Amino acid sequence: MDKAVVYGLLILFLGIAIGYSINDMATIEEVPGGMKVPEMSVGLGSIDENNTDSHRLSYNLFLYNSGDEDVYVNSVEPIFGENISKMVVTENNTIVVDRTINGNSSAEISGQVELNTTGLSKEEIFDATEITIIGYNISSTETIYNFWAEF
Repeated sequence: MDKAVVYGLLILFLGIAIGYSINDMATIEEVPGGMKVPEMSVGLGSIDENNTDSHRLSYNLFLYNSGDEDVYVNSVEPIFGENISKMVVTENNTIVVDRTINGNSSAEISGQVELNTTGLSKEEIFDATEITIIGYNISSTETIYNFWAEF
């Protein structure tokens, strides 16, 4: 074989190998450690059998600390979807947690809000509450020690 053909094939194979490795590196996503909500359940029911204008939305979530360090969680506030946020009557939706969640462990948090469902049919209520909680505002405290401090 001619040296030019061998060098050409070698360069071609190196180019393909480099292209695949760059593509693989670009698709690796680093997921940072921290607070996550891997599981949540939601329930909807009337507050009073005789009053169909108000409903109670109850929710339970597992707040998981995926990091190695303990995190002191002050409070959790749900962020409601656009349709349901118009119906929420409860003024303060913040759940006071005030406890430490150890690294790689979880805590169950529960809350509820009252919804104004005046004039809505059962189907309209279920449609509006299909996407209930889209996120959470989590207030936590982190203690940072000076590297020169002795314990």
